Amino acid sequence: MKLLPTLSFFFGTAALIVSHSAGAETTFRLGLASLPNGNGNPYFSSARTSWYTHRAIFDTLTHLGSNLAIQPGIATSWEHTDDLTWVVKLRDGVKFSNGEVLNAEAVIASYSYLKTDEGMRESLARDVADIVIMEAIDPLTIRFVTDVPIPEFSRLMAIIPIVAPAHWQKVGRTSFAFDPVGSGPFAVTEWNATQILLDAQTDSWRPPKVDKLEILTLPETSARVAALMTDRVDVASEIGPDDVFKVEDAGFRTYQRPATATQVITFNTMVDSPLKDVRVRRALNYAVNKDAIALAIMDGRTKVVDQMTAGINPERDNSLEPYSYDPEKARALLADAGYPDGFSFIFEFSFGTGGTHMATMYQQVASDLAKIGVDMEVRPLPFSQYVRGVLQGEWGGQAFGFEYEVLPTGGSMRPFRLHSCAWPYPWYCDETIQPSIEDAKHNINPGERIAAVRKVLRHYRDQAVSLMLVENMGLDGINPRVRGYNQEGGIIPLHAITLDD
Repeated sequence: MKLLPTLSFFFGTAALIVSHSAGAETTFRLGLASLPNGNGNPYFSSARTSWYTHRAIFDTLTHLGSNLAIQPGIATSWEHTDDLTWVVKLRDGVKFSNGEVLNAEAVIASYSYLKTDEGMRESLARDVADIVIMEAIDPLTIRFVTDVPIPEFSRLMAIIPIVAPAHWQKVGRTSFAFDPVGSGPFAVTEWNATQILLDAQTDSWRPPKVDKLEILTLPETSARVAALMTDRVDVASEIGPDDVFKVEDAGFRTYQRPATATQVITFNTMVDSPLKDVRVRRALNYAVNKDAIALAIMDGRTKVVDQMTAGINPERDNSLEPYSYDPEKARALLADAGYPDGFSFIFEFSFGTGGTHMATMYQQVASDLAKIGVDMEVRPLPFSQYVRGVLQGEWGGQAFGFEYEVLPTGGSMRPFRLHSCAWPYPWYCDETIQPSIEDAKHNINPGERIAAVRKVLRHYRDQAVSLMLVENMGLDGINPRVRGYNQEGGIIPLHAITLDD
């Protein structure tokens, strides 16, 4: 697929705006901080930018609804026939945008790719590692067999997009990334480094209500806000609390998605530093005035974290409380650990897409820690270098900004595939809690499984594995002509959006 030249980008965008205002066709324009790292390859990453983009093109067997509840997608029903077996029924009459039929064999082809040598390179390969048998009972029925019990298999089905198998085989992984074909409400017509243009698929099983979709990448928060206010985009994602007054005062509105993650400063306890001592980690948690951060920096729009999961999670342990703001207790713990005069460490975070409020929050943490003699050097990183830290353990410091995110599956244990011994390059590994993590993932007794979940949450809170801050805050700026915009389970229902004249 050919790439749009620069002049075509600007004149094409202008033409779309004129066409939209003239009523000849409706184009919904979404401004994102970035496009998916793997472009149109839906298996490369499960990061938020992938959900926003790929769900316009692809479908999954299930998806998340309100309060993280699982809803039917391509799958209309699923039955747990024994500890290791799930039988899944598919929606009839679904086709890919190129005319291929989405049936049991197409689903099996998508899942099976992730079991191949090439597919094992994909981030999503880990999510199908426990599936050992996939069998088409009939064109609309699949039997899945796993090697260990997966009581929340329906959540696993919410993460694997289904691609058109013949097209994937024809063009290959690399070309597919710029010429993706799925069964979603839109089909890609152009894809380059800065934008994606898509046409409505009116014969989709979830047909859209606009004619075209345009997704623009605008890395800086200020650029997304400016694009909203100059009618270049209809929605500017991931704006900051300091942008709300400007946006609303200009006649636009804002939307805040339900918090599904906790923002933390993650301690790398696998390297030699004072942070290996639990007394030090607890001291840092007591030293930071998180209520002030939530109120002043986050504009009172988020909550202080009391455990490694957000309030939306029905399996959270409601008996846990946040670390109080107690500098004296913090100093006492530091002295007890052998650091009465404090110490210093380097903290790294990714900049450019999170808004200035995130950098302001980290500077406030550093200011609070300085009051107990701890020098936290705040060091911003390019996103590519930050990703190398997560994926390859290439950190230059002893702590970094991260989150405990339950999406896209909504499962309580989703964050702990990263924040535990299970990760290839762990920053925290305690073998004593790992059996409870596995129990929470595989115990088919609902009561015992939730007890294991809460044991893990209490362990991570009591061990002060991270400096717990606030629940994540997702704010979007929206043109008042947009109707039907919301987010459930991190997914924007692009097929349901309409635009007023």
